[in-house]
Amino acid sequence: MEPPSPSISLKSKEYTLKSENRTFKIKICLSSEITIEVNELDKIKGIFYSSTFSLEALIKLSKGFRVCEDIKEAYDIIEQIFQNEKASINAINENEISLIIKVDLPGGKIQEVNLTLNKKEMNRNTLIEELVRKVNQLEEENKVIKEKLNLFEKYFADEIKYKKMIEEVGLDSKIITKKDDIEFITKRLINNDENLRQKKINYNLIYRGTRDGDSLNNFHNRVDNKNSHLSIIETIKGFKFGMFIETPFKGTNSSINDNKCFVFSLNLKKIYNAKNGAYNINDYTSCIINLHNQPICIVENYLSNNKSYTCTKSNADASFTGFIKDYELNNNEQYFQVKELETFQIVFN
Repeated sequence: MEPPSPSISLKSKEYTLKSENRTFKIKICLSSEITIEVNELDKIKGIFYSSTFSLEALIKLSKGFRVCEDIKEAYDIIEQIFQNEKASINAINENEISLIIKVDLPGGKIQEVNLTLNKKEMNRNTLIEELVRKVNQLEEENKVIKEKLNLFEKYFADEIKYKKMIEEVGLDSKIITKKDDIEFITKRLINNDENLRQKKINYNLIYRGTRDGDSLNNFHNRVDNKNSHLSIIETIKGFKFGMFIETPFKGTNSSINDNKCFVFSLNLKKIYNAKNGAYNINDYTSCIINLHNQPICIVENYLSNNKSYTCTKSNADASFTGFIKDYELNNNEQYFQVKELETFQIVFN
């Protein structure tokens, strides 16, 4: 019985092999001889590397193939070598590639065998088949990606809109420079309100101490009668805190109950909410900012003195929840000097 023609493959197997941040496809085919082909995975270059080895040629390369009675047994040995990842690419040049396989010898020894594969050009039909295969693969991958994106968008639609809104927030601030600070404040302003999540939030700067002056008149002329405003303080020691007030200042020298008012610390990433029914804002013109029971009190000419202050836990507890230490906003110190004070009017569109 004559051996089958080399062009008729009885068995074939494909493996991948990584070398120097490149991934190669290794294909071994069995006919009357063994053909090994190598081409770089996912790159259509119109070339590949290939050589055919008879049993006699393999025996000359390594004693490990002397136990083989036919080419099929030699194929099984080579298949095991690639399956067990005992192969590597040694060198590539313009015309050939050097493939190293590790062959087991009697007595537990291992021999490294160099298989030289020669550069070949794909014929037109093969190249077109490779291109079609790659296009089909990309289309299938793209289909899977779209299906996953649609699934994520379905289950996380609100969260995705919220994240996009955060990314679009523009904040003209010298105090808030970190994205997580913006996200922290914005999340509290939205406060799980589904309607607000669908809108765009604008932080409109209406007052900055170093720009507009730190006098009572300068502050109240810019902030009074504007609702939904956020004030942020940075001390010369680097502590950042502030408050949100929905009720506008009117200079009426009275205490106000604003249930949506809250105080926050950016250093601690902590929110202190207003207590329902409690007075939490002193609308006095004697101080630039004076929250009721004084968790935050900013005095006139705050940029040049250290007379601004925070209060004890017991005082703060009368109007706000969450304080556990005296002077907590200012790192447990009562008095501080302001480095910058900014006030923004919050608008949802």
